[in-house]
Amino acid sequence: MKGNLTAAGPFLPGLPITAPPSCRYSQEVLPKGHQKAQNFKSLECDIFYERNVRIPMRDGAQLYADVFRPNNTSELVPAIIAWSPYGKHLNSHGMLKDLPERLGTSQANESGYENFEGPDPGFWVPRGYAVVNVDVRGSWHSEGDFYYWGRQTQRDGYDTVEHLAELPWCNRKVAMAGNSWLAISQWFIAAGSPPHLAAIAPWEGFTDTYRDQHRRGGVSNHVMPTSLALLVPGDGVFEDAGAMARRHPCWDEYWTEKRADLSKITVPTYVVASYSSKIHCAGTFRGYRQITSKEKWLRVHPHQEWYDFVNQQTDLARFFDHFLRNIQNDWTSTPRVRLSLLRFNGSPIIDRPLTTYPPECDSRRVFLDACGHRLLPSNPKRSSSIGYSSNGKEEIHFDLTFDKYTELIGYCSVTLYVQCLEHNDMDIFVMLRKLGRSGQAVRHVNFPTAQTADQLPRTNVVQYNGPTGRLRVSHRDMKDCPGLAPGEVFHPHTREVKLSAREIVAVTIGLWPIGSVYAAGEGVRLSISGKDMCFPEMEHFPAEPNENRGVHIVHTGGEYASYLTLPVVKGC
Repeated sequence: MKGNLTAAGPFLPGLPITAPPSCRYSQEVLPKGHQKAQNFKSLECDIFYERNVRIPMRDGAQLYADVFRPNNTSELVPAIIAWSPYGKHLNSHGMLKDLPERLGTSQANESGYENFEGPDPGFWVPRGYAVVNVDVRGSWHSEGDFYYWGRQTQRDGYDTVEHLAELPWCNRKVAMAGNSWLAISQWFIAAGSPPHLAAIAPWEGFTDTYRDQHRRGGVSNHVMPTSLALLVPGDGVFEDAGAMARRHPCWDEYWTEKRADLSKITVPTYVVASYSSKIHCAGTFRGYRQITSKEKWLRVHPHQEWYDFVNQQTDLARFFDHFLRNIQNDWTSTPRVRLSLLRFNGSPIIDRPLTTYPPECDSRRVFLDACGHRLLPSNPKRSSSIGYSSNGKEEIHFDLTFDKYTELIGYCSVTLYVQCLEHNDMDIFVMLRKLGRSGQAVRHVNFPTAQTADQLPRTNVVQYNGPTGRLRVSHRDMKDCPGLAPGEVFHPHTREVKLSAREIVAVTIGLWPIGSVYAAGEGVRLSISGKDMCFPEMEHFPAEPNENRGVHIVHTGGEYASYLTLPVVKGC
């Protein structure tokens, strides 16, 4: 796919694609008190601002970066990289201004010089850091072709880290920070072990492109990657990640390159996760568990990632101060895991300290009963079945009420006996909702607000229904895999095994991590459908094509022991 700097198309609202006027180098001092524009935060100190700094790559390509660092100082400072395709000359306001209450963030707390989803120079430079906003290869004026992560990102990141470490203002320590694309890139770059990479802070970013986003559960999921490419002008060729997802339905060398080798990450790491991201949740938790760094911390928050990143920079500064500036603060006494738990219909529990994730839990099975739409403590003796139209919006539900206070932390899964008479394959989607005492499903709002869920847009960045899973039934093979958490399910996705006529098969579908609490009389609802039941990421996003046909049948009871497995915290 060819990109160009004046491209147009169905771009995400709020993020303009206006290119920087040139890639010529320039520099200036932004004085203390300066405001980029009305309503932005005034700068706390003088900032030396370099535009279009060239960073040479090993193959001769040049990347361009904007550098913000302290002015008139002899002190050497560490560099924090924001590795972004969204334009180093753009900022967060373009996206957030169109969202309800800016998702709880305030423009007055931003300098306007931050990359979208990246660290703000207005915060970091006064604290003794340089912020380097890099336009990644193939984006904007940076040279070369545009790739969705993989070995090219790893090589370019290595070269960038080592180049910055040798600049005369740098103390030879380089870090990375940011969320989403900026976080995903950190897993790949850190796995390449640049000698001067001193720490990373991946704030919600997946680690396995196949399983976490582009073909989760074997189901093609190409709307988001295709939409992102339309945001990024450039002069080279763009990888069409949506088309590649359709072209590579099973695991192969293409996807091997798109999975970060987490075992090679040894640098100090501050990992941030949440439950509500339909893109980043599973990969972030996996990243924390599988990296081999002895100095790693996980914080699980109850909000949307953009809100959390803006509001938790002081906590990140403690981490960076310790590892990049050798400040002997109290960071090492920070709990290795700080966990939030959602109540949905009440305030969340925040920062519960743990030593590991997930904590030790009892694996509890509850069995589906198609006759009563219930989840039961034992398998019904008589078999029964229920069907739903697989290519519409129909859902079927199975409910369970807790008779005492209960916490679920970790990984759920559901094993189903399924059948489709009209087709040789099935895409099955599952969701675990919370039920209030009234028996109605409740939703979690992703940022602090006085508005209720019913008053807000039903989009994924705004509110959350509960953990989800999906599986294309022809990908039902399972295997054990090193690094799996208790209760986690792994499908190798290396082959397709189609259904034969009238065949009933057992499939196990893993759900993404859960962290929820339930009062006595509250419960859970397992929902099953032929469509994705998550809210769209944004209101304008089109739905993924539905490749199902006919009626899906779920068999329960008797010889068809369909069941849900719940990670119940011990003592509950």
